Amino acid sequence: DGPGQGPRKPYRDLAALLGNGVRAGVLAPILVETQGDVSKAVEVYCERASDPTAFAAMLAECKDDDIPPTSEHYYLRPEAGIPVICNVYDLSWGGDDKDSSKKKKVNSGLPGMGFGIYHSGIEVYGREIAFGYSDDGSTGVFEVPSRCAGGVMPRINFKEGVVMGHIHRSRYEVDHLLARLADDFPGDSYDLVRRNCNHFANELCVALVAKKIPSYINRPANFGRVALNLISVPALAIGKIVDGIKKTNRKEEPRQATDANGQPVVEAPNAARLVAEAKAAGGAVGAAGAAGGAAERVGRRASQQARTASPPEGDEPAKSASPVESS
Repeated sequence: DGPGQGPRKPYRDLAALLGNGVRAGVLAPILVETQGDVSKAVEVYCERASDPTAFAAMLAECKDDDIPPTSEHYYLRPEAGIPVICNVYDLSWGGDDKDSSKKKKVNSGLPGMGFGIYHSGIEVYGREIAFGYSDDGSTGVFEVPSRCAGGVMPRINFKEGVVMGHIHRSRYEVDHLLARLADDFPGDSYDLVRRNCNHFANELCVALVAKKIPSYINRPANFGRVALNLISVPALAIGKIVDGIKKTNRKEEPRQATDANGQPVVEAPNAARLVAEAKAAGGAVGAAGAAGGAAERVGRRASQQARTASPPEGDEPAKSASPVESS
């Protein structure tokens, strides 16, 4: 038997729940901008969709259009190396600044002593792959656009991207690897110390470029459960750091995410839960589909007219290396 369907795709699931016209690649950076507030993201999405020209530009920049398996390019190895990047995020929470309306962002560990607490994902072909806890029987491996994990995992902040190397594998080869790892990392196998997001990122990085992720990223887990207790990870409530959507109409603390044994976990994003929590908070989440669909149609017509008026020069596609034979 071959591998399964591969990583879950929370942004695409969320876009589908919000409406047929919503584009995941446009929604992702907006959700990062609103720190995971779905209701506010919908408002911003609709506002920007009201300007077809600006929306067309956003569509041109969005990265949610995969090459389909029916395309020959899906199976071809690229001539230029594809970068493999370890994207690192601070697990943090907002603290009120008495002298400012802004929020302070504080790492949940002791980064000055080398014990910061981090989330990491591996980016390849513009997609960032990571791992988190889930108890719905599905994989814990999930995929988001580059550096956009903060939109579906609120209360994390992008820290840095570390280039680990380059690959000459086709998209088919990468997807086959990801599908196998998705089978090997079910969501309920997550463990904060022994099998967390950084363990997964390290395994994927080694499989792609034969390099381990930077050692500082998972140092607390490698140091052991005693060290984690000393720096009060349970008390600092990892669940509060990355769980759920920020409540818009009430100031309740989000529930702490824990596994069946009551241990804190970093949850894999769940689109249905994000929408449900936004609705429970009184948010309007149903208008983005129509606005986005209308703007997209206008934007596409404008783009087609522009291409017709001035055809691009040298539009013959570059030749790729020999195709990979599928087994």
